[in-house]
Amino acid sequence: MHGIFYDPTHDEIVVPVALGGAVLTLPGGADGGAPPLRVLQGAKTGLVQPDTLYVDVPHDEMIVDSGDDSVLVFNRTASGDVAPIRKLGGPKTRIRNIYGMTVDSLHNLIVIANRVDTGGRESEDGILIFNRTDEGDVPPRAVIAGPHTGIIKIRQVVVDEERGHIFATIKNNFENYALADERPSPWNPDKTGFIGVWSIADNGDVPPRGVIKGPATGLIWPAGVAINPKNHEVYTIDSVSNALFMFHMPELFQKPSATSDGAR
Repeated sequence: MHGIFYDPTHDEIVVPVALGGAVLTLPGGADGGAPPLRVLQGAKTGLVQPDTLYVDVPHDEMIVDSGDDSVLVFNRTASGDVAPIRKLGGPKTRIRNIYGMTVDSLHNLIVIANRVDTGGRESEDGILIFNRTDEGDVPPRAVIAGPHTGIIKIRQVVVDEERGHIFATIKNNFENYALADERPSPWNPDKTGFIGVWSIADNGDVPPRGVIKGPATGLIWPAGVAINPKNHEVYTIDSVSNALFMFHMPELFQKPSATSDGAR
């Protein structure tokens, strides 16, 4: 198991189980061998190897990475072998390998950390943004990807809904890419990762509006990310140092400037 979500409104812990092709919902106070409140599993669900999920409490929905390059949307309380109410996937969506996703309930968006890993120089790793109610094989409304973004090996995303900011953890390491030393990039001279911040209105090959990066940060391969907008704090787990990092970054919690590069 890699993903987990806590729903404070209903005091529930929701966990995707990749090897079981299931989603478990447990009470917040579960202990020991307490059984789950709900088990979502079976052929009708479309769950293959779910790895990450997000509970959209305001809309009473749950979005789940199916494990086969698609996003499944269920009613929050779905249980048993039931079909999703919506499915988002197909060539036009550009969804390939979901490493993280979140819902911006305020702006009705789904934001996906998409990792392609082509094995060559032309990585298409990036951030895909869809309308929350999109379904079927439809193109994203925006794609943040390209050499100026610095996105290589994206990991997780979270949205500051009030300010319209996307925070993403980027491993930014070339170990699986051919001709790595020949690919110019202003973001990775030392091959370490960073936390980048984009606007939900960004689209295309645009650099981050803010970055946490460099030797002083201690970051090498940041993985998970969480934010505390009230206190202007960013939290991340680094998968090399196995440490929790907490940054006080008021400058990253400002209202974004005008939209950039053809945002729709």
